[in-house]
Amino acid sequence: MGRERKFNTGDLFHETKKLVIQAGYEGFTIGQLATQLGVTRAAIYKYYQNKDELLLDFMIEEMRNTIESLSSIPTELPFLEKIDILLKKIFASKELHLILGMQHVIPTKGAPLLEAKKEKLSSMHGELYRPLIHIVHQGKNEGHIEKDMPDELLLGFIFQSISIPNHSGMEDEQVLNYTKKLILNGIQQNK
Repeated sequence: MGRERKFNTGDLFHETKKLVIQAGYEGFTIGQLATQLGVTRAAIYKYYQNKDELLLDFMIEEMRNTIESLSSIPTELPFLEKIDILLKKIFASKELHLILGMQHVIPTKGAPLLEAKKEKLSSMHGELYRPLIHIVHQGKNEGHIEKDMPDELLLGFIFQSISIPNHSGMEDEQVLNYTKKLILNGIQQNK
């Protein structure tokens, strides 16, 4: 019998992401993942008891990577440059909303480990906004954003903008530019 092919967490999560985006929670199986990695299911079960534990760890890692990416926006830049970088980073993570939506269908009742992972994931949502509040405050101070606009509402709007379906078939760059215009100028025609 041949030696078991090795895989690392990066490989595991990369293939998990592809399969989850393609098949969703219900269609995702450890068997499919093992096939994609070229390993046996038993090799994955050495690390994870079930698909739910694997998926929650994957979501936590995706959230951690997104927080790290958004936290890396240079603080010394002017607001308009920061908002441009922010939108590009958010658009690069556009699957995050779909991925995180799966947490609500993962059953955790009677599974303390899964409950703890879900709680961790929930606490990370606050961390997602924390590094961006300074961008909103800077936009207000520089006169680009109305001062009475609630920070969390504005950030929620920016994050949700990536969930708007692109039925028109526009290129991503074009969608990004129009989204930026909508965020900065609204829908009113400038006079």
